[in-house]
Amino acid sequence: MQPVTLELPHILTLARREAGFFDDMDADLEQRVADFVQWINERGPYTPDQVLAMQRQIQHILASRLHLAADRRRYPGIAKTPVEQPVFVIGFARAGTTLLHALLAQDPQACAPLAWHSRMPSPPPGAGPVCKGRIAYADHDVQSWINLCPGQLILHPYADKGAYQLIEDEELLTLDFRTAYPSLLHRVPTLDVRVVLDGGYGEAVRFHREVVQHLMWNTGKRHWVSKFATAQQDLGALFETYPDALCIWAHRPLSEIYASNVAVRAATYDAINGRPMDWTSQARARAEQMQAAVERMMNSEIIDDPRILHLPFHQLVGDPIGTIEAIYARRGWDVSDEYRQRVGRWLDDPENAVDRYGRYDYSYPPYGLDRKWIEQLFAGYSERFGLRAHQDA
Repeated sequence: MQPVTLELPHILTLARREAGFFDDMDADLEQRVADFVQWINERGPYTPDQVLAMQRQIQHILASRLHLAADRRRYPGIAKTPVEQPVFVIGFARAGTTLLHALLAQDPQACAPLAWHSRMPSPPPGAGPVCKGRIAYADHDVQSWINLCPGQLILHPYADKGAYQLIEDEELLTLDFRTAYPSLLHRVPTLDVRVVLDGGYGEAVRFHREVVQHLMWNTGKRHWVSKFATAQQDLGALFETYPDALCIWAHRPLSEIYASNVAVRAATYDAINGRPMDWTSQARARAEQMQAAVERMMNSEIIDDPRILHLPFHQLVGDPIGTIEAIYARRGWDVSDEYRQRVGRWLDDPENAVDRYGRYDYSYPPYGLDRKWIEQLFAGYSERFGLRAHQDA
């Protein structure tokens, strides 16, 4: 029986028809789509239903990307929109990055990426009132992801905000096929931890800036704030595109968070694949790769760049308002009364409680690891940033 595969010409044609885009497509974009389709096909076989589901997801992502290009021509002001003094939350997952992003996004002058921005980005928010259907589509798409992987509600509880949940910048890069974020591509049943920035990180960040302009144009927002975890891979490229950026690097002892890092990946990709994957060997290899990357970063001059604010996790959770004030002081901004009140209300709202869906038991033995080994592996990192592990974490 002939294997069923994704057909690139079908995807390109269907995406063009969905977007109403019949001009020449950027050759590099088309090549990235082709490479991704080939990568998927090589990991088959697939059933006809799986191929159809994947095709629809990829088709819509590409159509959204074509809409962005068309909007940039339709609204010339987008390309002229300044992106001044953006704030990026960077650092390892589970180090308080999501909490910090949520608090920074409470500023009424801030523009932060939301789930509907990656799922239904056109027309740009500044073009006029956003119709209810766009929000409904994004809500439905987020819910389909939660239905497939309900563990997200415990592991990443802000997913229940639907279309209005804050997203990571890696979702925006997925629109340009520079990475494959699982919440947007959960219908690919062989997806794994595949963060590939094809074409170089500098090109990815330049595309990112175009999306930021798209989302900020004509909105009256003062600055951009987002969570851009992979940016720490190449901060030089980030600062080249955003020379006046401020990166808030959240730090926490890796021995406190590495088990939860693995658990999140396991719950996510096991749900997508529909079977348990081998996380024992991956967990050890990934830890060693992270340690090597950390060593390179600590030996780099950029680690002491004044555009990076190093923030210990326990400082953030111990004094959230004080942390925001310190960040804004670095920027030379005032924390308005309205912003302060919004942060207070957000922190007091039980709908934002991190344990409202329960607690997940993060431990090392299920992944064949020992906490002491992780602690020793990243001892240099903890020493460099004055981090002390809490044994009950």
